[in-house]
Amino acid sequence: MERSRDERGNRRENAKKRYRDDDRRGGGRDRRNRERGRSGYIEVQEQLPAEDSPEKRLTTLLVILGDKMTPKEITTNIDKVANILKNEYSKLETQVLKAIKDCFMELPMKSHVYGTLIGLVNVTRPDVGVKVVKMTTQTLQQCLNEGNWRGAKLSLKFFGELTNANVILPRTMLDIYDDLLTTLDEQNLKMSRADTIVYIVLASLPYVATRLRERCPDVLESMLAKIERYFYARERTILDIDGSVVRKSIQPYVGPNLPYEQHDTLELLWTQIQNLKNNDWVCTTLLKPWSEYDSVLITADHHEVEKFIVPQEFGGMNNSLPTTLFRIFVGLDDESIKEADITDITYFIINDMIDDIIDIMEVNRKDCAKYLKDLPYCFAPDTFIGKDTTISATKADVKVDPEVKMETEDDSFSNSYNDNPVSIDTSNSNQNITANYQLEQIVVESTFKNIFQLPQPKHKYIFYHSLLTEVCKSMHETFPPVLGKAIGILFDRVDVMDVECCYRFWNWFSHHLSNFGFIWNWKDWESALQLDPSHPKVCFLRETFQKMVRYSYYERIKSTIPDEFSSIFPIDPSTNFKYEDSAHPLHDLAETLLGKIRKRASNEEVQAYFKEIVAVLPSKEQDQTIRDVFIQCVLMQGCKSFSHVLNVIERYLPILQSLNETPEDKLHTVKIVAEFWKKNTQFLGILLDKLLNYRVIDASSIITWLFTKDMETEVTKSYMWEIMKNTINKVISRVKQVQSKLESLVNPHADSDIIDITSDVDKKVNPEELRSLENTLSNVTREQKEVLLTLVNLFVGMLDNKLKEYNEQDIQDPMSQHWFWWAYGFFKEIGRLYQPQMSTFMVTLETVIIDPSDTKPTNPIIVSVIEMIKAFGRVKDASVTEDLS
Repeated sequence: MERSRDERGNRRENAKKRYRDDDRRGGGRDRRNRERGRSGYIEVQEQLPAEDSPEKRLTTLLVILGDKMTPKEITTNIDKVANILKNEYSKLETQVLKAIKDCFMELPMKSHVYGTLIGLVNVTRPDVGVKVVKMTTQTLQQCLNEGNWRGAKLSLKFFGELTNANVILPRTMLDIYDDLLTTLDEQNLKMSRADTIVYIVLASLPYVATRLRERCPDVLESMLAKIERYFYARERTILDIDGSVVRKSIQPYVGPNLPYEQHDTLELLWTQIQNLKNNDWVCTTLLKPWSEYDSVLITADHHEVEKFIVPQEFGGMNNSLPTTLFRIFVGLDDESIKEADITDITYFIINDMIDDIIDIMEVNRKDCAKYLKDLPYCFAPDTFIGKDTTISATKADVKVDPEVKMETEDDSFSNSYNDNPVSIDTSNSNQNITANYQLEQIVVESTFKNIFQLPQPKHKYIFYHSLLTEVCKSMHETFPPVLGKAIGILFDRVDVMDVECCYRFWNWFSHHLSNFGFIWNWKDWESALQLDPSHPKVCFLRETFQKMVRYSYYERIKSTIPDEFSSIFPIDPSTNFKYEDSAHPLHDLAETLLGKIRKRASNEEVQAYFKEIVAVLPSKEQDQTIRDVFIQCVLMQGCKSFSHVLNVIERYLPILQSLNETPEDKLHTVKIVAEFWKKNTQFLGILLDKLLNYRVIDASSIITWLFTKDMETEVTKSYMWEIMKNTINKVISRVKQVQSKLESLVNPHADSDIIDITSDVDKKVNPEELRSLENTLSNVTREQKEVLLTLVNLFVGMLDNKLKEYNEQDIQDPMSQHWFWWAYGFFKEIGRLYQPQMSTFMVTLETVIIDPSDTKPTNPIIVSVIEMIKAFGRVKDASVTEDLS
């Protein structure tokens, strides 16, 4: 889920200093502030607490509390920090509450530490407990209002830890759950709305379940019965709307030979909760520092929580779509691999924490890798294989020092919790736990789960790529071997992966190798060379080599690849200037024109030269020949770099536009560029993108070219699909930009916190500007529809023709043909990715693609993609109509 600006700011001000990956040595943010003006930069600096200020010291103590500490050290240091908070709270109330909020929202893996800490303070300072409960209440309600569902889940989790620490009663916690689950009583309940609420309730339940079972078993059972009724109703709703179509379409593995059963994650969570219940709600892998203080915590005051209201309108989890469990290390005959029990609640808890760390630390991959590496210290000893968390790994300078003085009026902090310190048993209470989880395996699976998430991941691909690189460096002894095994396993499965996942896999792999000297044991995959050239494994190798060349240079990569792979290694990137040969009849003409361009001749001089040469050209070919010669010369002059070609294009833009007035002209230009750069597809994609920006060509001309007969052999190559997606994204981006401008014009303060004090006269919208934007929006929306309709129509025509060929050849299963496997897979990806836009003209789409009057109906394989697009809409709008009260 998206973080609010306030949350980002809070973290940067009060937690350990973190910078975005693209800020170099801390200079990025300061540089941006300086660019806005010196006064703004000073103002920001003055808002930050001084390095040695009491607020800074206190925040630091809270942030490092529990970091790489043994269970014994955690209890010892909680005592010390509790005393600090108890003594300093009155002077630093605002800072304390803000720091506590930042900690449980930004460091949720240590919520058990912070809950116990507040519980201890609450024993003698109930006023602190009251304020923390009120602050947490406000945080949860704000998250509900904003649709910040991760924040709502983390707030619930912290409430659970406050329950464990006796700050609020178990019945109060159940009342909170009841406030949220009241949503299930609504008429015509949106399934996405209910899924969201049920998820955040179940995700936080394991942390507090033992307390709820001890004190309020009947109420807990009633709550679970209500959730169970929802799951029964949910499954019936999914069957009614044929939601299995969507489930199958977002699964990373496809086909009959799946490596494992691909579960819906919400249904799996319900199974895990039921298994936890059958185990008497005991989760031995969770750290429970509060249990060491029960005799003290039981004496504390309890605090009430205000009623929560779930807004009627909010966004659902993951764009209202279901998610599928992704696994790598399963079904393997390898003793070194530990196959986790996915029905155990611990499996969910670990994966959920890793997901939270990845999402929260997205601003900095280094911090993310650090917290992933230290995750075992947030669980009971022996939860993870080979991770001994009973031995201290904490540096001396980050332990809480009882003799450290804060810059306040008080003396040094006492080492005891109160005047009569409680005797605490800090021995390991989890000695009988058998390690069932390997951290490295789960981190690998969780990261690839995000990379392969369909239709799209939460964050940019580059973040996940960089994270795996950073984790390899951080856990350099244990992580790379596990990642290497994962790569081998995924390579063996590429032929049962979704086509889009294959594409993402080789994109990641080539990028990953670029960070480690392009070193890989290619010999292990030599047997793949015996396969059909269109086989997914062969395509994976070929496209990986192609991407590697882009990250370095041709000879460098070629020297690292064994000779056995030369047959699929890309050709040397170079130009293809068709008039270079002196034997070409137009060689002299082209050389003269190229000379004029090199001398930066004016547009008028070049057009005058066109008039000279037009007499020697056949009348039917004059326009095409001039266009071909001129564009080839422009590309040749600018072939050294992107900046060179952009300079030439901008200089002769009027001529280029005059030569491309009709759809046929633009298609011809696309073909010319494609022919010139056919040996360097990276330059080809970039040039088409730039010409699209300059409106020399349009999106339809590029889409049409991609489906010409000559391009059929390129279906298995990624550059074709990159150009296609980039072109469609450009069209969609224009629509969004115009919509944003129009919304800003009509309601300029809609997305700001600025109080509108302008008069009604000043608010009046310029009618001409409004009319102009509305016309522009109508035009770009129409273009978007036309491009997508053209794209689907061409896809259907291409696939239909191929199916007819297979029918003539008596090929029963078209998916057994690798060409069709790739083409159909990308057609499904286009429908899946752009279904929000296509759903706006679904009736037109069906009329064009599935003509009921056609005597030869469209093949069911093709129709299934259209049905998938419709199913996405049904799932997003699905309602549960049964009474769940």
